[in-house]
Amino acid sequence: MLKERYEHILLFDFETTGLSHVNDRIIEIGAILLQRQEPSKQYKIVKELSVLIKQDRPLPDKIVEITNITDDMLKEKGILEEEAFHLLNDMVKDNCLMVAYNIQFDYGFLTSMYRRMLNNPHYEIKHDLLDVMAIYKDRHPFPHKLDNAVKQYHIEIANTHRALDDIKATFLVLVEMIKERDSMDKYINVIGFNPKYGVSGLKASHVTYVPQYGNRLELERR
Repeated sequence: MLKERYEHILLFDFETTGLSHVNDRIIEIGAILLQRQEPSKQYKIVKELSVLIKQDRPLPDKIVEITNITDDMLKEKGILEEEAFHLLNDMVKDNCLMVAYNIQFDYGFLTSMYRRMLNNPHYEIKHDLLDVMAIYKDRHPFPHKLDNAVKQYHIEIANTHRALDDIKATFLVLVEMIKERDSMDKYINVIGFNPKYGVSGLKASHVTYVPQYGNRLELERR
């Protein structure tokens, strides 16, 4: 069980300028830090982060359409990437499970940001990872977007496609899936991928990548 293994759980989500962790950049970070409480072993939200990050080039029209984040918003409310990095890094504790929906995407952007900020092109994040989408794929038929998971579990939350709202939705989906069946341990450092397309983005060396078609319990039965 997660509560026996981790003192902290960090759920995070990024909005970005595009799909490439090499050529694109993070424009918004949303994160929630949970801490295990003693003696109950229950987790409590102890910190939230929601920041916009300034960019040196205009946002693609499609990104503005999807996120409702504009160049003016980044200019007026955004902070420098270095400052955003330090705010997020302060939430990455030693005994911490890192959680996201479709974490393979966010992992690439997170690692690229660490490499830039630390000036280390080979830096790797070694924290345990949990992909909420992989769990959802095992339990429910296509489609497998976060919006579908929110509807499946009747979660009441604003559908804004903004980072903090998305990560709050991810947290609530995870809670409902644990209530449904607590098999989360089977998904630690195991990420499913569509065999038709292969693994996209940056691979994590400590993660096992498994072909996953969806709704066949491929990972849960491992």
